[in-house]
Amino acid sequence: MQGTDTAAEPGMRDRKKARTRDSIRAAALDLFEEQGFERTTVDQICRRADVAHRTFFRYYPAKEALLFGWDFGQVVLDAFAAAPADLALWAALDHALTETGGRLEEPVEHTERRRRLRRGLLDVHSVRNYALVVVDAFTERTVAIAAERLDADPDTDLRPAAFGALFGGVVRRHVLSSGADGRALTDWVAAYREVLATAG
Repeated sequence: MQGTDTAAEPGMRDRKKARTRDSIRAAALDLFEEQGFERTTVDQICRRADVAHRTFFRYYPAKEALLFGWDFGQVVLDAFAAAPADLALWAALDHALTETGGRLEEPVEHTERRRRLRRGLLDVHSVRNYALVVVDAFTERTVAIAAERLDADPDTDLRPAAFGALFGGVVRRHVLSSGADGRALTDWVAAYREVLATAG
């Protein structure tokens, strides 16, 4: 019986963390819509969510992080890493995009709301800079996965970095283009592949 209680504790902790994270996010999005992103402070978000200041930063490194999914891009990259080992890089990426529907963010109720807010804030310096940080982290993991799939050392073999730069560039344009952000990531990749096919 004691073992059952012990086993249940991590699940309970995870659920409590998820509730806290969601509470902070809901409070922030409400405030962003009510009074604007730039006028909203972390202190106001904490008061609305009824959490301590240090709790906020345990879940979100900055106010700007609330405009992105907490695991932004990881669902696609997880599927890319898990694609059959015999697939070449682009085929593995196609497999990942098919498996995930090209989703960069977790499909929860706040996702579309957050994306809409983000599109309207791309001219805010701190939001754009944070988006670049997110895309850079995405690109670095892409390079690491490509290196593993190729069994290559990215310090001496340029292929993983080249692939990461290409896919990371597509994602960067997808995230930072307010006019076309409504298009699916799969559309961006298809357009890139079409251009690549005519390169020579």
